[in-house]
Amino acid sequence: MSRPAASLADVAEAAGISRTTLHKQYATREDLVRAVGVWATDMWEQAVARVAGQPGTKEGLRQLFAVIVESAPHLGFLWRNPAFDEDEELTQRYIAVELRCLAILERARTAGLIAASTPNWWMLQTMYGLAYTAWESVEAGKLAPLDAPDLVLSTLLNGLGGPAAADAGAG
Repeated sequence: MSRPAASLADVAEAAGISRTTLHKQYATREDLVRAVGVWATDMWEQAVARVAGQPGTKEGLRQLFAVIVESAPHLGFLWRNPAFDEDEELTQRYIAVELRCLAILERARTAGLIAASTPNWWMLQTMYGLAYTAWESVEAGKLAPLDAPDLVLSTLLNGLGGPAAADAGAG
């Protein structure tokens, strides 16, 4: 997943199998990419299913962000492959799991944690952007994995200015 343009020979070598063995399982590169896309979608669905019923609380959001950060490499693979834009099955699955994430964000908005005027699409895009950045930071060794959900939550709820800056601007 880390090299979406890798050849089948490169994939076989990285997997420690022969090209023939790989070709028996996946006749074409497209078949392999789709199989990885299905697997990535499965991983994301399973992660979000673990927290789908969370309340609209800070802890509920934190748990959502924990599984989204955990899923970021899978999401990145899905986002970086335009072939998935044409795959109706994966698109429908993606939309379904996205709606589960949105339900948690909407509960947080109803609870007053997120501004009532924030559009759904912005909540989702912000969540994805923060989670992906957190995952990249973990991968680069800049951020401890257990710290990532709290940093994402803090940034989502407070921006970069923090609560004191928000209070000062309200007056």
